[in-house]
Amino acid sequence: MDCQTARQLIEMLAEGAEDWRSAEGESVQEHLTECALCQSVVADIRGWDRRLQAVMVAVPVPNGLRDRLLSQLVKSASPPAVHSASHFPAQGSFRRIAAGLSLSLALVAGIAFWMSQPAQLQMASIQDSAVEQLQNRPPDELSQFDGSFVAEIVDAKWSKVCTSPPVGLNLDGRSGHDVAAFRVDIPSLRFRGWLVLIPVSRISDLPVTSVPTMGSYARTAAWNDGKYVFVCLSEQGSLQSLVDQFQGGAA
Repeated sequence: MDCQTARQLIEMLAEGAEDWRSAEGESVQEHLTECALCQSVVADIRGWDRRLQAVMVAVPVPNGLRDRLLSQLVKSASPPAVHSASHFPAQGSFRRIAAGLSLSLALVAGIAFWMSQPAQLQMASIQDSAVEQLQNRPPDELSQFDGSFVAEIVDAKWSKVCTSPPVGLNLDGRSGHDVAAFRVDIPSLRFRGWLVLIPVSRISDLPVTSVPTMGSYARTAAWNDGKYVFVCLSEQGSLQSLVDQFQGGAA
C-alpha cells in the first residue's frame, strides 16, 4: 500500500473503530509499521480529534444546535455513496469540514455562554440605584419582581415588616431584574423604607458584616447572610435606631 492510499484511509478510520479490523484497515496498519511519515500523520489526526472532543465536552452547546447544523451540512455536501479509494479525499474533506464546524460551534457557544453570565456589581452602584429608583416611590409605580432569582427573607424580624410583594430593579442594562426590593414599614420606630436583596454572587465587594451596619453612604445600611446581600434604605425615620435595635434584639 502506498502513502497516498494509506492517508486517505486513515482519514476515514476513527481511532478504535471496528473498520481497523477489515482488510483495508489491516493493510493500513501494516503500512504504518514501515512508514514513519504516515505514523506522524496519524499522530496529528488523533491529536486533532482528541482536542476537538475535549472542547466539545468542556463547552456547553445549545441543545440540538450541533446536530441540526451537521445534518444540514450532510444534505448540502451530498457525499458519494460509493466508498472506493477514488472517493476517499472527498470523504476525508467532509470529515474535516464537519470537525471544523463542530469546533467553531463550540467556540461560538463558549463565547456566547461567557457573555451571557451576569456581571458583578459594586455596592456603591447598588446603593446609588436603590436611592435613585426607589426613593419616595410607592410599590405600585414600580415593576413587579420578575423572579430572575429566588428572593426570600427567612429572618422573621424582617419578613414581618415587609409589607408588600417585591418589586424589581435592573442595574446592569441586561434583561431581567438584578435586585428585589421589599417595602418596609415599622410603625413602632416611625420608620419607612426599602429592603433590597441581591445574590452574593453578583457582588464584587461583599460587606463583611452579618448584621445591618451603617456605612459611608447616607441613609443606607448593608450586610450579608452568606446567600444574599441586603441593603436597607431609609425614607422616613432613623436608620441608626433601626440598626441599633436590630443589633440589640428583634426589630
